[in-house]
Amino acid sequence: MARVAVVVPCFDDGATLPETLASLEGQEPHELVVVDDGSTDAATLRTLAELEEGGVRIVHRENGGLSAARMTGVEVTSAPYVLPLDADDALAPGALAALADALDREPGAALAWGDVEVWGELEARLEVARSLDPWLITYLNDLPVASLIRRTALVDLGGWQMGSGYEDWDLWLALAEHGHRGVHVAAPTLRYRRRRGRMLDGVTPRHADLYSRLRDRHGALFAARGRNRRRSTAPARAKLLFPLVEQLPLDPFTRHRMYLLVNRPRQILALRRLRRASERR
Repeated sequence: MARVAVVVPCFDDGATLPETLASLEGQEPHELVVVDDGSTDAATLRTLAELEEGGVRIVHRENGGLSAARMTGVEVTSAPYVLPLDADDALAPGALAALADALDREPGAALAWGDVEVWGELEARLEVARSLDPWLITYLNDLPVASLIRRTALVDLGGWQMGSGYEDWDLWLALAEHGHRGVHVAAPTLRYRRRRGRMLDGVTPRHADLYSRLRDRHGALFAARGRNRRRSTAPARAKLLFPLVEQLPLDPFTRHRMYLLVNRPRQILALRRLRRASERR
């Protein structure tokens, strides 16, 4: 039996889907399901048909958003670990084995992830969170989308529920709120394609509303910030400055960007330089 089920939602992603699936070649044996979330683009529909004829399992459903598409994939697979992979990203070589081995070694962990390689409009290596920190996760999401999740924990918590662009952050909060741990793999596992038009590009103007929803959905975890801060493994500068930044008269998204800068100043500044350089080309 395969250890990992890879769930790839697809909504009009025909241009990038083949490259995403190609990154699964050479990975350890796994279940794969592509969930067509009501695609209407003719080229995407042709690509899906060709993949289906070639033996790729495609599940078609009416458009319901990313969370619903992922859960459709969860329902039709059975492997003990689940990895969501966006249809415009890719996995690094050996990623599935590295992540599954990490969960095998840590039976008390519900989540495993590695670092991120950015490619496309700019190229960079991103370091990410080293733990599922119940304090830090209430301020910012420092975990990659394509993290490996233990199926039992995923199902017990109801899976992805916010179809908003913050569905992953919502799930990480739920895991932390229920006392689940995570384990970091010290190697790149996700290759994140940076391109204009990605779903999260439209989240910025809605950040205040979405973040408010997260606070409402996970009130107990936010209320425990004081207690969790004392045992947090976040950088000392973050533990010192985040509560101060929270009191500044800033709009919510600017405040969020300050959290990012405080948490990983060198990385954020380097990314800004790369972004400006790519925009000048």
